[in-house]
Amino acid sequence: MSVYFAHGTGFCGGVWRPVIEALEGIPCMAWDFAGHGEGPPLEPPVDWGVFATQVLDETEPGGIGVGHSMGSAALVMAQLRDPQRFRFLVLTEPIIVPGPPQPLEHPIIEAAIKRRRRFESKEQAREVFATKEPFSRWHPAALDGYVQCGLVGDGPVELACPPELEAEIFRASTSHGTWERLGEVEIPVLILAGDEGYPLPPDLFRAQAAQFPRAGVEIVPGVGHFLPMEKPELVAERVRRVALI
Repeated sequence: MSVYFAHGTGFCGGVWRPVIEALEGIPCMAWDFAGHGEGPPLEPPVDWGVFATQVLDETEPGGIGVGHSMGSAALVMAQLRDPQRFRFLVLTEPIIVPGPPQPLEHPIIEAAIKRRRRFESKEQAREVFATKEPFSRWHPAALDGYVQCGLVGDGPVELACPPELEAEIFRASTSHGTWERLGEVEIPVLILAGDEGYPLPPDLFRAQAAQFPRAGVEIVPGVGHFLPMEKPELVAERVRRVALI
């Protein structure tokens, strides 16, 4: 039995480093989604179905899926395509919302477009990131993992996921129509969320849990959207508990 880790928009598999390290003895695998890290190229217009397809390409049936943000949604979409793919899902703040599928309009898109893309080195990038939220709240190993796989180039380095592409992925986040199908996911699901409520409020995740036939939700105090990077030990403990069932 393996545990598969799916990262969120703009990041890469390396952000799961401290969670995976805390799960010593359990087979774990993380990858880079298309348009991120060393993943395959991704060109606009973006359809989140490509991320679900990649989940199916990267995983074997019968494991545990652990996701963050976009990665959580991709795991659910993959499970809907192949109901035997996972036996349990641990989803941190899944980007799955009710309502008719339509492009997202949100300040997070403009913030992505304005993101700094180029640094003199990975060392400089880490120094800059460490002084700014949300990175300043991350576990050091999660930040190290992001710097290693989230930047590309020799000498001057650039974000592997360009700001314009990140913005397009955000814009497509409310167009996949997965909410209406959550009742078809028959396996157990645990939803984890921070209580700080940005970009999505805790009540949304409680409502998500109610849509699944077999789901629980845990709202973690004092944490934002980046729970796996802020409290990797907590996430690892929940995954280990699931793995022992």
